[in-house]
Amino acid sequence: MKLKEIRDEKGTLSGVLIPADDFRELKESLKTGSKFFDYFDSLQSNRENEKRNLDQLMPNGSTVAETNEKTAKLTEEIHREAISRDVPMFYRDERARATKEFVRANPDGSEDLVSYDMATRSYSVLKPLLPVGKGYWSKLSITK
Repeated sequence: MKLKEIRDEKGTLSGVLIPADDFRELKESLKTGSKFFDYFDSLQSNRENEKRNLDQLMPNGSTVAETNEKTAKLTEEIHREAISRDVPMFYRDERARATKEFVRANPDGSEDLVSYDMATRSYSVLKPLLPVGKGYWSKLSITK
């Protein structure tokens, strides 16, 4: 089993990383029916289900995993094109809580939380989220 210790900036042990491939071996060393055994049994079962789902064929003839990869590449191409033209891109994630809220990925690599007003068809900045060069899509802005 290839455990990796995780330590904080002071060197104090703060966690242990267990590779998912080692769950079966770890589970076998635990007492059947214990909370840890049940937890790792659940993790292992969920992982096997995820793998099986990713291997399923889609109507396009590709697996779910292949389709996800193609979609991610296409999304990156769209963002790269927009950023090269100095056009911000908008998306939603857990930071955009209200239905009118979006994350604006700016061409300089910063991000803002914005609200969209349908009546005026305009955005207003609610608050800056990440500074220049620190946003998720900043890797694209650096290459422009």
